[in-house]
Amino acid sequence: MVNSKPRLHARRGYITLLAAAAIIAAVWVSPWFDQDQILQSLAEQQSAAKSYAQTNLGTATLIAMIVYVIVTASGFPGSTLLSIVSATILPLWVSVFAVSIASTVGATIAMLMSRYLLRDMVHSWFGERFERFEIAWQRDGLWYLASMRVAPYVPFFSINLLMGLTPIKTRSFFIVSQLAMFPGTIVNLYLGSRLPPLQELRESGIPTLITWQLAGAFSLLAVTPLLIRFFLKQRLQRPYY
Repeated sequence: MVNSKPRLHARRGYITLLAAAAIIAAVWVSPWFDQDQILQSLAEQQSAAKSYAQTNLGTATLIAMIVYVIVTASGFPGSTLLSIVSATILPLWVSVFAVSIASTVGATIAMLMSRYLLRDMVHSWFGERFERFEIAWQRDGLWYLASMRVAPYVPFFSINLLMGLTPIKTRSFFIVSQLAMFPGTIVNLYLGSRLPPLQELRESGIPTLITWQLAGAFSLLAVTPLLIRFFLKQRLQRPYY
């Protein structure tokens, strides 16, 4: 019998995302919300950050990595948005290096915290869900970790916490996470690199966003996880969600 709970969780996740998008859209079009003033402020900050990065690339990269490690290690939401923002400020190849390393370091720190500091709390928090996870982990091992890394509806932080309850070696966790997340990281950063400056968006409006490059980036963002997941399914020859 097929377990319908993962699908239910996925649907709930999509509904939550849609609800959040609806709330943001409602606030944005609200007459009490001064979009132009906020865009102007954000555009000025973006311009200043980009100018600083051009003259202090090493320091700017280090700052971006530290912030990203803190965000991913603490489970604070917004890592994807942070990736895109970094690509609008740093050169693409630099942002790929910074985000790919920092995201894996942050994930590894969270995994180790779960293992050595929060083990009992994490175990009680996930409850029966951990038992189902443990069965899949014992069956598929590192391939299961890779499959979760590319599933868009599996929370990034939850994976780190759950893996802390397993006997996985830290080095294996780091390497598999790095490799599995790398394609998605590149796509997110490419998307960010194709976005026009906020000042241009403010002056020209939404049509500025509609370009073939950006459409291609969004297509890659949607297709890449599906392709990787298809490959992993072929490798495992069984469903793993």
